[in-house]
Amino acid sequence: MNLLRTAAAASLFLAVSSPLFSAEKRTWTSADGSASFEGELLEFDASNVKIKRSADFQIFPLPLDKLSAADQTFIRGLLREQARDVGVKEGPHADKVTGEWVKATSPNGLNYQFLGNPKWTGEERYPLLIWLHGAGQSGSDNEAQMGGATKAFSTAENQEERPCFILAPQCPSRDIGWKNEVAANLMALIADLTDHLPIDESRIYLTGSSMGGSGSWYMATNYPDAFAAVAPLCGGGDPKKADVLKSIPIWVFHGDQDPEVPVDRSRSMFKAIQDAGGEVIQYSELAGEGHLISGIVYAKPELHEWIFAQRKGG
Repeated sequence: MNLLRTAAAASLFLAVSSPLFSAEKRTWTSADGSASFEGELLEFDASNVKIKRSADFQIFPLPLDKLSAADQTFIRGLLREQARDVGVKEGPHADKVTGEWVKATSPNGLNYQFLGNPKWTGEERYPLLIWLHGAGQSGSDNEAQMGGATKAFSTAENQEERPCFILAPQCPSRDIGWKNEVAANLMALIADLTDHLPIDESRIYLTGSSMGGSGSWYMATNYPDAFAAVAPLCGGGDPKKADVLKSIPIWVFHGDQDPEVPVDRSRSMFKAIQDAGGEVIQYSELAGEGHLISGIVYAKPELHEWIFAQRKGG
């Protein structure tokens, strides 16, 4: 395919609706790889692009499908970012960004509540904090899960100092837990939210208590590239898979008098990750405390500071 011949033939090119996107200069290649030139991207939409060639400043309108797969992926990435820029005002999740907790159900049937600030602009990306509740809060009322981290991280003071989106899903059954299909449905929801809202994908944080603590271990083990930091409370994971977790910042909490989830479950995970070479894990064992430690842990300012300091890749 002759890239320039195709451009010249596209005399009926429709002006795109997207705003100008200047300074996107790169080498553009035809779909069959036979031609390429350096140019600056001027306009684009889901079907067409307009490029100014660097060599002579001529402007070429091109159908997107006439460009290479890499160029098409690049444009789709820009389109995704544009959608995220305006996500708190328009788009499929804008109605959930009200400044209050909003109830919703994912396309896969997972109930959840969501918090975001409608005053945010798309000029900045914000962290996403995910809270996994314990077994006793499982069900279908989309209410029982609203404890633990949801209260501590959603206060006006905390949102002023450390603004973030907060996601509080509800596990449908304690017999299922935060694993398998439920975990997959949660990851699909996270992906949907990040596709349409200005969420900083390098700052997605996961925490949970009891069954949610074990769920945090499970999610981190099975989706290790998703989370910038994990804080499991009074839970347990699989020490045999510690190698997967050694590069993830993790802060473990457990009461040494826990009668429901043996403290050895957290101790063994901490040791296994250390033995695997993990240097970004820390463990706090609460002397004299039992199973209900979420109120104590989430009130710690140092935990909030630590979580929001973490970023994937640095």
